[in-house]
Amino acid sequence: MKPRQDTSRRHPGVKLFWWKWMVASSWGVIATGIAMVILPDVMNRFFSLLFFSATDHYPSFGEAASGYITFAHGLVGSVMAGWGVALLGVLYGPFRSGSREGWLAVAYSVALWFTLDTSVSLINGLWQNALLNLVIAELYVIPLVATFKRFFGKPEAAATQSRKKSQ
Repeated sequence: MKPRQDTSRRHPGVKLFWWKWMVASSWGVIATGIAMVILPDVMNRFFSLLFFSATDHYPSFGEAASGYITFAHGLVGSVMAGWGVALLGVLYGPFRSGSREGWLAVAYSVALWFTLDTSVSLINGLWQNALLNLVIAELYVIPLVATFKRFFGKPEAAATQSRKKSQ
């Protein structure tokens, strides 16, 4: 039986639990994006249920509009899958090694997505999507908050360091 390896020495940047949480979340983003591309009928029924409380509402828009909605969902799914892969690259690279840039890349990308997507949702009266965004964002916000000190240390130490550099 091999002794258990100390993961903090192999990967000093971040606690393994939070890293695995975000990796799993990113795989979920990728899977959802791929599903939007290869399972359009299933995903159209899901969004129809989410927005209109009925799984078969989209066909009532007519063939042209339904086709465009399917195209738009596929396009969004493609972007989601790509974003998820990019997040995995950051998580397996700079984030895992403890680089502040890795933490910031995840935080900024999630913040930008959340702000834009939620704003468009609310402007168009699709509060259901805004609530879904809130749930998805929490999958990243919770571990980002939990790992903040690991990446940035105590605020007083950072301020002291900044003052020393400017002198």
